[in-house]
Amino acid sequence: MSHAFRTVIPLPKVPFTISHRDRLVTIGSCFSEHIGRYFAQYRYDTDINPFGQQYNPGSIARAIDRLLSAQPYGPDELILQDERYHSYDHHGSFSLSGKEQTTAGINERLHASSEKIKQASVLFLTFGTAHVFKLKGTDRIVSNCHKIPAKEFDFEMLTTDEIVLLLSQSLDALWQVNPTVKVVLTVSPVRYFAFGHFENSVSKGRLHDAICQLCQKYAQCVYFPAYEIVMDELRDYRFFADDMLHPNRLAIGYVWEQLVKTFIPAKDQELLREIDDITAAVNHRVRHPDSEAHQKFKEKYLAKMKALEEKYGFDFRSEKSKISR
Repeated sequence: MSHAFRTVIPLPKVPFTISHRDRLVTIGSCFSEHIGRYFAQYRYDTDINPFGQQYNPGSIARAIDRLLSAQPYGPDELILQDERYHSYDHHGSFSLSGKEQTTAGINERLHASSEKIKQASVLFLTFGTAHVFKLKGTDRIVSNCHKIPAKEFDFEMLTTDEIVLLLSQSLDALWQVNPTVKVVLTVSPVRYFAFGHFENSVSKGRLHDAICQLCQKYAQCVYFPAYEIVMDELRDYRFFADDMLHPNRLAIGYVWEQLVKTFIPAKDQELLREIDDITAAVNHRVRHPDSEAHQKFKEKYLAKMKALEEKYGFDFRSEKSKISR
C-alpha cells in the first residue's frame, strides 16, 4: 500500500482569471502585502494596502467605505502619541511628527487609492482576526492602537453575523460604483496567540464562516485557501519565521505559486517565468564585468527587457540601470 504522507489542498476552480490588463487592489493583513508585492514584482498594476496593514473585518470594511467616499482626513481625526501624530484607521507607517505632514500623506494616498478601487478589476481582502479594539464607550473600531493605553479601548470578538453585515454593506456600496470588480477573500495563516490559543481558533472559524456566507451570497466573491495551504499542506515549523507564528519566505512563495496556478492563465505563466529570468540575471554576481562573455550576457538581457517593454508597456528602468552598472 502506498501513502502520500501529505495533505494536498485542492485549488479552487474560479470563474475568472487575472491578466496584465487588470487592475488589482489588496487590503488586509501583512499576508495581503506579501501577495501584493508579488503581483507588483511581476508588473501587475497593484495598489497594496492603502491604509497599511489591517487585520480585522471592521477596519477593512471601514477602509473600503472611506476609499469610496474619498472624504479627506482632517487634523481633528489624528491623535498625538509618543511625539507622532496617528490615525486610528492607519498603520504606524503613516505617522509623522507633524500634524499637517501626517494629514497630507494620508490624504495623498487616499486620493490615489480611491481612484484605484473604483477602477479595479480584482480586490483581494485578507482577514487576520475577528478580534477588534473599539474606542471606549463607542462602536468605533480602530485598525491600530498605536501603543495608546489599553484602558482607552474595549476589546471584543465580532460575531459571524456582524462580520457578514459589515462586509456586505461595504461590498454592496463598492459594486454600486464598480459593478464588475471581483473579490478574492482569504484568511491570513498568521496565528494571533496574544489573544489566546483557543480564542485564535474561534476567531479564524468565524472568519471562515463569514467568508463562506459571503461567497454563497455573492457570485462575485471567491475564496482562496491560503490558510489551509499553510496550516494543512505545509504543516511544518520549518515554514514559519522564528516566532513560529508568521509564515516565512518559503511558505509565502509556495502560496504565491498556488495562487498563480489558480488565477493566472498558462500563457501568462510563461511571461512570469521570463520576468523571473530577468530578475535572476540582474541579481547575478558579476566576477568579470569587462569580459566579452559578460558584455554579451548584458546585451542579451537588455534586449529582453526592451522587447517586453515594447510589447507590454512594462517599466524595467531600474533593472536596466542595475545590469548596465
